[in-house]
Amino acid sequence: MGETCAAAAVVSVQGVTKRYPLFGRRLERAKAIFGRTAGLRFKTALENVSFDVRAGEALGIIGENGSGKSTLLRIISGISKADSGAITVEQPVAAILELGLGFHPEFTGRENALLYGSLMGLSAAGIKERLADIFAFAELGEFVDQPVRTYSSGMAARLAFAVATSVEPRVLVVDEVLAVGDGAFQKKCVDRMVQFRKRDRSVLFCSHAMYLVSTFCDRVLWLHEGKVQAVGEPTKVISEYEDYLLHRQLRGMVEMQAGQEFQPSVRRGGKIRAVEVRGRAGGSTTTLAPGEGLDVSFVVESDSTDRGFHVGVKLDNPEGLCLIGAATNWEGMEPFSGSRRYRVTMHVPRLPLASGSFVVSVFLLDDTGLALYDQATGRELVRVVGGRWTPAVLEVPHSWSVEGQ
Repeated sequence: MGETCAAAAVVSVQGVTKRYPLFGRRLERAKAIFGRTAGLRFKTALENVSFDVRAGEALGIIGENGSGKSTLLRIISGISKADSGAITVEQPVAAILELGLGFHPEFTGRENALLYGSLMGLSAAGIKERLADIFAFAELGEFVDQPVRTYSSGMAARLAFAVATSVEPRVLVVDEVLAVGDGAFQKKCVDRMVQFRKRDRSVLFCSHAMYLVSTFCDRVLWLHEGKVQAVGEPTKVISEYEDYLLHRQLRGMVEMQAGQEFQPSVRRGGKIRAVEVRGRAGGSTTTLAPGEGLDVSFVVESDSTDRGFHVGVKLDNPEGLCLIGAATNWEGMEPFSGSRRYRVTMHVPRLPLASGSFVVSVFLLDDTGLALYDQATGRELVRVVGGRWTPAVLEVPHSWSVEGQ
């Protein structure tokens, strides 16, 4: 990867805001054409967005659908204008946004390549010199001289990327175009973007593929509801973003289980209180390193010293998959009894998880382990965070060997 420069920014976005009017009637739309927008409602797509991109740097842009990513890239590319704020972008800038954007559907691939080059300021001779490289990269075959409207989404993506990168832009803007290509096409695109960075070109790369973002980009910008939620080192920002997504997905389940009265399968004979999770390395109670162990502690309150209990603990991922399930009756322990209050702790010396966020649930059972008295869920998610991003759930000991044949 090319080294990023500490010189002036190639892309500078300072305090950018963009709003779109919401029309309820046709008359409102007609009035807006003449600048009469009083009384209209607006949707804020971007609000006070600021960041810089240096020469040779790749900035990843992530966020949910509707967070303002595409609006931001369109403004940087010069397709849309901001309502306020300052934007400076070194030229030329090449953008690969919606598939086919900038292509005339009735023109052939060859004609669209010539048109795009002229729009980028290249002479007819200059773009013709690049046609062989463009078509070799795009792999269109006989479709080079067919109308673009006959292309598949993958073919259109290959042509768009080939043309945009052939004009040697100072800044390359890529919005999810790799999502429609096959593995070989993605590899060619990434290789070309890497070469761009080595020549001190800058890349703004928007994608939902966290592996590509974390591997290729120097920094990551997270947009949330049009605002900059975080910007910085990829592993940290991606981890925060994925944790937010998991919190959002699990919030309803956690609040329901932790905040509402549970209906037991039999008349309640005891209750679970104060569920607590703590890493065994002595760090945060809810953020663990890959492979770190944990202790799950809770209090059981009984309505009788003669009543016997078993307990169970499980750890679920956001999809509801149980990663750990343990119960005292399964392991041949005798029911505990003789007190009105118990402190119970399950010790896990090593948790073989590599990454992700998880929910801990605790169950109070009768002395047979069959009837459920109570259950409770930890109020906070347990996060496993490593030094780099990984798609893996498990942290498995392994080694490598390589032999030439």
